[in-house]
Parts: sequence; C-alpha cells; structure tokens
Amino acid sequence: MITPRARGIYVVDVRGIVRHRDTKHCVCVSAGGGKYFLINTVHRPEYDDYRISAADYAFLNGKDRFVSYSVAFALEPASRIMREVGMLSQKDTLGLIALVEKSRRLQWDEKAAIVYELRST
Repeated sequence: MITPRARGIYVVDVRGIVRHRDTKHCVCVSAGGGKYFLINTVHRPEYDDYRISAADYAFLNGKDRFVSYSVAFALEPASRIMREVGMLSQKDTLGLIALVEKSRRLQWDEKAAIVYELRST
C-alpha cells in the first residue's frame, strides 16, 4: 500500500469519482487529508488551473501540465493509488497555496485544511 503525502504526485484510479473521464487513470497532486487536485494535459480556465513546467518534472514527458485547484476531490488511497511519480516542487507548492487561498470555489474550511497541509510539508 502507498501512503500518500501532501505534495505527492500519484497515478490514481478515478473511476466513479471524477465525472466525464474517458479513462480510469489520472495523475493527481495530494492536497493532504485525503484530498487531491487533478493534473490536466491542457489549460482549462473553468477549472482555475495552475501551470507546472515540464522542465521541473520528468514524468510530464516534456509537456507542461495544469493543476486544477478549484475542486479538491476525496479518495480512499489504499484502493486508488497505483504509484507515486513525483513530488510537487516548493516553488509550485507556494504558487498553488496562493491561488487556493484566493479561490472562490473552495469552501473556507476546505481551503484552510489544504493550505495547512501544503505548508506543513
């Protein structure tokens, strides 16, 4: 079993959790406390996303990606995490924290918990 860490980046099985997915696997950033942000292949303004550079992460295979921080979804790690592929950099963690703090879509208590977890790592 893989124990998730805040800022850890994982390939997870999202069947039944994330609507409108063509596949059952997705790459996600752990926001701590059993919450995760999706990493998308393209910029989608409706998801309030944050760009991460391919130069900083080998698993991105040379293409920038986008962390969708407007919705943090919960999953049971024991049955869903397939493998760890990296760790969110300190620079990107700080950028994501700043945006989460300003988010109008996340609930106040959810934002507070996510920011606490991300700052604690």
